[in-house]
Amino acid sequence: MEQTTAVAYEWRGEGVYHVYTKPPKVAPAGYPAVAYIRVFEDKKAFEESREAFYNYLFDHFPKDGAHLLLICLYQGTEKLEHKAHLFDIDTVVDCDIHFIPKKSELYSRSKGLLETEYMEQCKVLIIGLGSFGSTIAVELAKSGVGEFILIDMDFMELHNISRHQCGINDLGRYKTKAVRDLILQKNPFAKIDTHEVSVVKKYQLLHTLMAKSDLVICATDNNTSRFAINQAAIKLQKTVIFGRAITRAEGGDVFILKPDARTCYSCLINDDGTNKYSQEEEISTNKQLEGLLPAYVSPEDKDVLVQVGLSSDIMPICNMIVKLCLIELNRFTPTAMPYLVKEFTYNYYFWANRRSMYYTNYRPFNDAQGLPTILKWYGTDIPANENCTCCN
Repeated sequence: MEQTTAVAYEWRGEGVYHVYTKPPKVAPAGYPAVAYIRVFEDKKAFEESREAFYNYLFDHFPKDGAHLLLICLYQGTEKLEHKAHLFDIDTVVDCDIHFIPKKSELYSRSKGLLETEYMEQCKVLIIGLGSFGSTIAVELAKSGVGEFILIDMDFMELHNISRHQCGINDLGRYKTKAVRDLILQKNPFAKIDTHEVSVVKKYQLLHTLMAKSDLVICATDNNTSRFAINQAAIKLQKTVIFGRAITRAEGGDVFILKPDARTCYSCLINDDGTNKYSQEEEISTNKQLEGLLPAYVSPEDKDVLVQVGLSSDIMPICNMIVKLCLIELNRFTPTAMPYLVKEFTYNYYFWANRRSMYYTNYRPFNDAQGLPTILKWYGTDIPANENCTCCN
């Protein structure tokens, strides 16, 4: 074509315009702007485009101080020549053009540490897109994971914002859709499948989606869903990484279920939901209290039971999960990751943020004397439960 109107957005006062040849996958940022793309057949017209178009605009463009961006393209014998002009009624400013994204440059900083071409083919299933799942999804997108399946039935609410990767602009949206857009901001080539369902009620769908995945991350906030995910993973022989925060994010733990392991998540957690190896999990939403409290408990009393935990306290747990994910995905690739396989051999890892309540017996950080202290990961192997109703 000779000329087309483009989709453009301006970062006012910064001299930056984002111009799209077609509507982008993710809602763009900035203020709407007017832009045209002109394709020239000969070199002379391309070179004279600035003056010719300015004369045209002077006669036809509204004289109200608005801006218009013109992008000029000419296919030379050796390369595509390009330039851009920013017009208003008084001036013309020549602009630099950067074509993005260049796929080869997205993960140039990861080469050698990760096999980027292999990572593009990896498909990760993330169940639960709250503060944990959203952080893990974004970090894996940064690492080059090319395919995602996202499952969560909840919406973004105001109380989510302080710890979630999404912001105020996403209020009211499904968490799956909002996190999908975050992933595309990091990797616009990513393939993302979203499902706004309960994995407990849609167990067969969970089974189908898990079968397609190379790795599963369970970041849900209740044991009912975790048990369903655990059961499906055992049947399908899939690796699942379970992560959660402990009361008020005082600490957290990570459990890895592997196809060849004798210990499953139900071996770790009793049938009544209590954990034999760590303390009560964090209650971060009113929804988690459903089924735990009688129906007559007032909303005010429920709000008191919802615990406050800092985003900075859950980040170490999320980072550990991401590290374990990258190790699993790159276990057999010629990168630095397989060397870590020999070090991360446990099926259970735990972390404490502060010496309060359940961690008062920990040594001070500045005087540990070789004993357990805060802000340090510890690993152990949870033995199989011979009476486990799920795997035995």
